[in-house]
Amino acid sequence: MVKPDSRLDFLKSRAEDDSFHRSRIMFCLIGGKLMVGPRNTPESHIEWFRREGWLTDDNAREFLKNNIRGFYLPKENKLYAYRSVGFDFDDRVLPELLEEIEDFKAAFNLNGETEIHLGPIDSPIASKEYRRVCAGKIGSFKKEA
Repeated sequence: MVKPDSRLDFLKSRAEDDSFHRSRIMFCLIGGKLMVGPRNTPESHIEWFRREGWLTDDNAREFLKNNIRGFYLPKENKLYAYRSVGFDFDDRVLPELLEEIEDFKAAFNLNGETEIHLGPIDSPIASKEYRRVCAGKIGSFKKEA
């Protein structure tokens, strides 16, 4: 019998990801609220979510399908976001992210030159090719009045 979360094993930390994981700061939008992960950690999002009690074997797929997650990469001034069991995104990810952009700016000290990327930083991941898009710089998005 397959363990319920074994299908998510490709999302767990691997030793070869340690340096990259420590270089980025994870986030998750849960119910429109920005949650910021620990800094300088080798953890994956899955490990962080489990530790916080947000993700269990019973809700894992629904949690990942319903919440935007991603990371800020300070050395490159880039924000990456996706929502799915893997690293996909839909046409709602960018608007939802932009609704909370002031919280992102405050949490990560972002500026108008910060690039917003949808999808993962690299592809393929675990033999699956993911779409990746640079949506633009924060300063290029007009704030709705």
